[in-house]
Amino acid sequence: MKTLIIETANPKILGELVTVSKLFCTTPDILVLGGGEVSGAYGKAYSVSDTLVANIGSGLSDFITSEGYELILLSATAIGTGFAGPLAVRLDAQILSEVTGVTPDLIVERSLYGSKAVARYKVESGPLVLTIKRKYFEAAVLEGTTEATALPVGPQRVSLLEELDEERKGIPLEDAEVIVTGGRGIGSAENFAMLNDLAGLLIGAVGASRGAVDEGWMPPGAQIGQTGKIVAPNVYFAVGVSGASQHLAGISNAKCVVAINKDNEANIFKRARFGIVGDFKKIIPALISALKEKA
Repeated sequence: MKTLIIETANPKILGELVTVSKLFCTTPDILVLGGGEVSGAYGKAYSVSDTLVANIGSGLSDFITSEGYELILLSATAIGTGFAGPLAVRLDAQILSEVTGVTPDLIVERSLYGSKAVARYKVESGPLVLTIKRKYFEAAVLEGTTEATALPVGPQRVSLLEELDEERKGIPLEDAEVIVTGGRGIGSAENFAMLNDLAGLLIGAVGASRGAVDEGWMPPGAQIGQTGKIVAPNVYFAVGVSGASQHLAGISNAKCVVAINKDNEANIFKRARFGIVGDFKKIIPALISALKEKA
């Protein structure tokens, strides 16, 4: 299938989309939104200076039609999701969002009900628009760069007045190999200090459940779950986290979950490989002490 990737110049996201594209073609084409260096090798590379679908959606759909693309791949990020729906309408295309699995014969999987169920669809005909959920596909290694041809941008119907970058120190949650997450059971913002100490020793990052974020103990950018960050660390410590389905949806690809909770019936233990029932105020300092001794 003639495949076009539409995404910003973020190499990690592009790597995941390239992995998916290889199921359908040898070398995909790419359209980079907002400009920037195009990492990797592609059949053809294009770029537009804008990232707002209201400004470039109409011209983009005409371009896709004229080039005969059968499959459009976007990441299930805010930008990708914003483009997918309008493009599918203009192209009269099939659309499936937040895809977690796909085969060369177009059997597509996506999770439902907070990852409690998986739906499978067989796509019979194109064109097809897919948004790919992050962290479900191993990112391809992108070697070198490809020079992009600039495409014209249409009338500026919408202007971006302000864009605030999320400022977080340390390793981004999406890239962390080890994550230590605190839930409402942590009890206060001050208690996150010991989680930071543990994460620092493990060269990891600190996250939070929605409950902890709602309490104001951690910023929204630290939230992990269906409405927060989707993560896939090698080790995930869930401290004082109850294990609501929305939170579990964000850690479905975590390789090893370690749950620490004084409630032995907490739902998080069903997802955990290792579980410790007890007071985190005693358990976390003991782990920190053991790690320091080993170091």
